Amino acid sequence: MESHNSTHKMLISRGTAIQMIVSALHHGKIIFVRELVLSWLGKFSGDLEMQYFLAKTYQMEGHPEKAIEIINEVLAVDPQYVEAYILKAELPISNKEKDVCFASIHALGGNVQEKRSLPMWSPALHAVGKAISTERFDDAAQLVYRILSIQQEIPLVSLFHLQTVYLQQDENTILKLAEMYHKKWPRVIATKMILAEKKLETGEEEEAVALLHDCVSKDSVGIVARRWWGDQHNFLPLWPDQFEINIDLQIPKEVIFDLGWNVLPEPELIERIDLGKGSESINSNRNIEKNNKYISSAVGKEVEKEFERINEKLKNKKGSMFDGRFPTYTIFTTKTGLVKEYGEQTYQVILQHLRQIQLLIKSKPGWDSVLCIPDDEIYRKEFNLTPVKTIDAGTLRLSIQELDSALSKRGERIGALLIIGGDEIVPFHRLPNPTDDADEEVFSDNPYSAMDGNYFVPDWPTGRLVGEVGSDAGLLIQQIRSVQQYHAQPKSVKRFWEYLLRSILGMINQKTTSSFGYTASVWKRSSIAVYKTLGDSKNVFISPNGKTKKLPFNFINEKELGYYNLHGMEKESGWYGQRDFLDPPGDDYPVALIPEDIKNNGKQPKIVFTEACFGAHVFGKNETESNALKFLSVGTPIVVGSTCTSYGSITTPLIAADLLSKIFWQNIRGGLWAGEALQKAKLSLVQEMMKRQGYLDGEDQKTLIQFVLYGDPFFAYERSDYQKKRVNPFEKTPQVKTVSDLQQGQEDTVSIPSETIAQVKSILMPYLPGIEHAKLKTNLLHYGEMGEISTKGDQSRSIKTVRDRVVVTLQNPININKQTSFQIARVTLDSKGKILKTVVSR
Repeated sequence: MESHNSTHKMLISRGTAIQMIVSALHHGKIIFVRELVLSWLGKFSGDLEMQYFLAKTYQMEGHPEKAIEIINEVLAVDPQYVEAYILKAELPISNKEKDVCFASIHALGGNVQEKRSLPMWSPALHAVGKAISTERFDDAAQLVYRILSIQQEIPLVSLFHLQTVYLQQDENTILKLAEMYHKKWPRVIATKMILAEKKLETGEEEEAVALLHDCVSKDSVGIVARRWWGDQHNFLPLWPDQFEINIDLQIPKEVIFDLGWNVLPEPELIERIDLGKGSESINSNRNIEKNNKYISSAVGKEVEKEFERINEKLKNKKGSMFDGRFPTYTIFTTKTGLVKEYGEQTYQVILQHLRQIQLLIKSKPGWDSVLCIPDDEIYRKEFNLTPVKTIDAGTLRLSIQELDSALSKRGERIGALLIIGGDEIVPFHRLPNPTDDADEEVFSDNPYSAMDGNYFVPDWPTGRLVGEVGSDAGLLIQQIRSVQQYHAQPKSVKRFWEYLLRSILGMINQKTTSSFGYTASVWKRSSIAVYKTLGDSKNVFISPNGKTKKLPFNFINEKELGYYNLHGMEKESGWYGQRDFLDPPGDDYPVALIPEDIKNNGKQPKIVFTEACFGAHVFGKNETESNALKFLSVGTPIVVGSTCTSYGSITTPLIAADLLSKIFWQNIRGGLWAGEALQKAKLSLVQEMMKRQGYLDGEDQKTLIQFVLYGDPFFAYERSDYQKKRVNPFEKTPQVKTVSDLQQGQEDTVSIPSETIAQVKSILMPYLPGIEHAKLKTNLLHYGEMGEISTKGDQSRSIKTVRDRVVVTLQNPININKQTSFQIARVTLDSKGKILKTVVSR
């Protein structure tokens, strides 16, 4: 073998990997073990034995908290893993937990020193195991029932109970017991396996398939399946038949010597050790013997053929709730954009940090991670993507779709997308504006997260890290490092106490949270309705409020959640309030917040949601010219906002940006990570408006595509278990009708009685100062194609108008900070002049 002291790329089997790990652990080569194990888990994330080795490395490196987190995950899915208990007992856990570990070790046939101190159920379970191994199933059952009378809160006891009934082939009891224990211990693989087998027998095919898919994803090698069903069980075809990875690591010379590679001529001649033997190196002593004869005869060998039929049928249900593909956190950028903007050297620095984020995500239970750079030959070849010659949004979207297809071939899917860079690096999509207002187009990231042409609801959560204009990559690198640090310390002591404090406060007052709202006075009613999700309305600051025009500085940085419902302008850095007609005389549009108000003092909000027009429009700006960039520069992890003119309610019921923000905050308070909170908020908005109207109109469509998330989509306000976040992709709303008031021809204009126009203006007068100067247009509503964004001037197909619906648009000139802008109001009327819906631009 050549040059084993240097980095060498080679293909290794699982047995070879385990031999390398055992040798490296013996010689204290911990870093090598960790890198090898993470590489393996990057492809076979559900390999329980490799997860055990990862916990072992963290223990040896002096990171017991990480070791405990991983080993708890392993035992949650496989409570019969004796070596996991042994390792856990060596870690700094409570005496009560240690007692459970020692009791479980003895019950599973392991050695413990102080047997006298073991609880009664431990030696009794040990006896049950012996009875099972000698096929004395009736004796085992009797013992188990005695144990259940004193201990029912340990999953290991439940498993032994299920196993004895299963081996007795008590068909009437097995299904009920499997359902009961699956409900009680939903993450345990063995109960899922038995429940799936029985559901196949009773014809509940889809649920059985979902359970078996989950078993395969959580136990990639099938250790639990072989322990219960034997080495050649009928479901074996569901698991991969080859376990190999390519590694590109510097192999320690001690490992080379131990494996005898120093005498082999070529690396290709390394023997691929058989999975059935080499992979069971640390699990052999706990194998519970069991022949295939114990698999229910009603299923038999026909199950394999039947399951293949069901599996093929369900594979074609794209995006169904039974999508068993493994979620992958995808980091996406372009080399061309980064090098052009910041230079080759900075590109390499950024690349190094992105690789670190990738490795950190890979180390989390339940997720894989890939780095996709379609115009970098090294990263393109890994997934055989089509070479990218031009950096435009359409081409890059195709690369992402190609990546998802490539991941699908190895049982994975894009689970979350992090875009690195602003418009110059990964261009925003320029989507047609579905409303008849001043915006020529809508900057959007939605198409990057959609598998098809329906951009309204993303298929996966998406976030973007943006920099400021110019060749200084400081802000972008700062955010990348923050993401890296966030994932490197998933459960620090500080975060624990923060969480504990919030929990205590929550018990005192269910609405208490570190948050505040800041709204224009004129639409304070709708803003308060949104803010009730976060806390008491007394924490909503109003602009103007009659005394001062600005928010106290300490509120901006010290509150963790910030909700802003203010005016914004494309070429202005600040956000502005608006005087209510009942407020004292004064400036109609006072300055509410400018970048200078957001202090870099070591404190920062965690999540900011702004409804302001152009609140997330950062193109060609630096941190002194954009509130969004300034929030990011002081360390705010998440900023959500609109890239163009946005719309909201003047009162309840909430619509457009108000409705989106309320649902977003509900999702954040519910524990969802930020990207998922926005993704599901968009889905909920679609469902709600379809329920209310039967269609999505222009402002609905625009709201769905214009709001973007700056930051890591994986960021969570309440840190929780990554494993719990492994949700299946939800189905998009199947029927989405779109309507538009964009003028397709002269016949679209309609005449409205002057008294109706006067009524509309009188209602809008408190919200549009100087409405007498507003430009007014009236258009009919017409249907679009299912799921498509409305476009202007498309006369290639027949237009079907919406009966009894007219939209009145008023474009009102206003003066903010000595600049002329336009405030837009859109009113939907029926044929009798009744106002059905009113929105006003932010």
